[in-house]
Amino acid sequence: MKIDDWRRKIDAIDTGMLHLLNLRAELSLEVGRMKCEAGVPLRAPEREQEIITRMKQANPGPLDGETIGKIYELILDESIRTQTRFGYDVAPEPPTRRASRPGRKRRAARRREKR
Repeated sequence: MKIDDWRRKIDAIDTGMLHLLNLRAELSLEVGRMKCEAGVPLRAPEREQEIITRMKQANPGPLDGETIGKIYELILDESIRTQTRFGYDVAPEPPTRRASRPGRKRRAARRREKR
């Protein structure tokens, strides 16, 4: 095969990865929505570490574990950033705390308007 043949294969894989990354982001948004409704923080450090560890263990190479860890840290960070951009970082607060943070509701409304 020639270099252009290999590049076409790489381009096809890149397109597939882009599709899968966006699909993962869509699922992550649903999780973020559910966490927001339940009043649960978006970040779950134990779950994030579990994902990174699982992906490192499943990695057949040639990428090394450190590289896989960096890739998944970025994916997880971007998942949280996307959830935040969609307004899911604002979990419902108990009624006793709402008075202490009056601007939070307005910020959440502005985030939803940006969508």
